[in-house]
Amino acid sequence: MEYHNDPPDGLCAREREEPLATYGQLLSWNEYLAREDPPAYRLEFEEGRLLLSPTGRTAHDVLRDLLLVWLSRYEEEVPGRCWVISEHSFFMPPGKRDYRPDLALVLDERKDRPIDPEGWMIGAPDIAVEILSPSTEEIDRGLKARRYFEQGSDEYWLLDPSRRDACFYRRGEKGWLTAFTSCEGSYTTPLLPGFALDLGRLWQRLDTKLRALPR
Repeated sequence: MEYHNDPPDGLCAREREEPLATYGQLLSWNEYLAREDPPAYRLEFEEGRLLLSPTGRTAHDVLRDLLLVWLSRYEEEVPGRCWVISEHSFFMPPGKRDYRPDLALVLDERKDRPIDPEGWMIGAPDIAVEILSPSTEEIDRGLKARRYFEQGSDEYWLLDPSRRDACFYRRGEKGWLTAFTSCEGSYTTPLLPGFALDLGRLWQRLDTKLRALPR
């Protein structure tokens, strides 16, 4: 598999933080934990600032669910290899940051410990997956990409249901390296032996679910 040193599309391109105007109100960690998601919105937390984003539209949610089924099947077929969950809070670390990736895979010792059914996951996911939307693409490619890398994620997947393409990034010494980017073909990773994500089939399933004409 070919690697590239410069991720496309400006992933992690900005060195400065996004201006405060792109965030919601300031509040404490405890105030954040006491909040409930308002209708049609998802709340996350970044160093005292509320991140407010709309919930996914149909193509976004269908693609997320298709991926969840695909990954959950792998989880069942290869017991003990990974723990898969969607839209779950990852405290990175507690008191400072809460991100809820569309999908997440935990591969380290956390997956083998008893998991509190009323709790949250501490630390970044080993593989973070975000489904791009026009309203969240900038932060997924910018702030979130940086934070997942800083907090120790090994891979970051970005899938775009509008363009029908996907980019898969792997951890490098100083930043993300592009492992695979395509609208076709299959993605494999040493983190998930025996796993292959057939992108052509994935987009076909998305079209079928949406009752859409094939592209």
